[in-house]
This record gives sequence, C-alpha cells and structure tokens, in this order.
Amino acid sequence: MGQKPVITVEDITNIALEERRPGCEKGVLHEDAPVQTAVYRVQPGSGVPTHLHSRVYDLFVGVKGDLEIRYEGQHGNGLFVLKPGAFCRMPPGVRHEVSNPSKTDEAFFLLVQASHEGFDYVPVPFRTTEAALPFSPRT
Repeated sequence: MGQKPVITVEDITNIALEERRPGCEKGVLHEDAPVQTAVYRVQPGSGVPTHLHSRVYDLFVGVKGDLEIRYEGQHGNGLFVLKPGAFCRMPPGVRHEVSNPSKTDEAFFLLVQASHEGFDYVPVPFRTTEAALPFSPRT
C-alpha cells in the first residue's frame, strides 16, 4: 500500500463549502474509511437539526463564534456552549442538535465522525428538551 500525501490547510474557515441546508455549510477536510473530518459554517439562527447516530461518535471542536449543542440521552440532558477551542464528544444514541444563537455572527466548528463507516443520520425529535431550531423534528 502506497503512502498517502500530507494535506495542510492554513485556514479552515476559508475552504470550499457545500450548503447542507439554508445557513449551514460543510467542507470535508479528510475522509478515509473509518473517519470523516469536516468543518461547518453556521449562519445566525441556523444549524444542524435534532438527530442521532446509532453507531457513530460526533467529536466537536469549536473554531470561531459560539454554538449551542443541545443533547438528550440516557445519562441526562443538557446544553453545552461550544466556544473556540472547546470540545464535545457526542456518543452514539444521544439525540442532539447544533445551533448558532447569534443574531449577527457566523460560527464555525470542526466535526470528526468516528467510525464514519456505517454512518447513519437519523432525524428524531427531542423527548423532553425544547429544540432551538424551528426546522428540527417535533413530536
């Protein structure tokens, strides 16, 4: 097996992104069988609607601005503010959403999904937590 090339990016907030939904864009930095690493730009009031993964960990790192990660799982519910440099590990089976509560500033986060092999995205509503995004699933 040949050696793979080194990939460098000087500014992950300045890469080509694809729109995932209005106000939320994604750029894949690395994808190789069990892992995907991507950067997301989230405009004010937008985000990633409530969902879960049955086999995948979401590993979040704040890059720019503040984002709110709401979650609901067997070990409790909560709200974590993902600031630049902060980290959040979301295990499989935990319902979660990511939103940008700012009225004026875009925000960026880095997301590592492991194992990306067998990736699934299951839209689900929160059971007891109030979703911040109007386009998140509702019960």
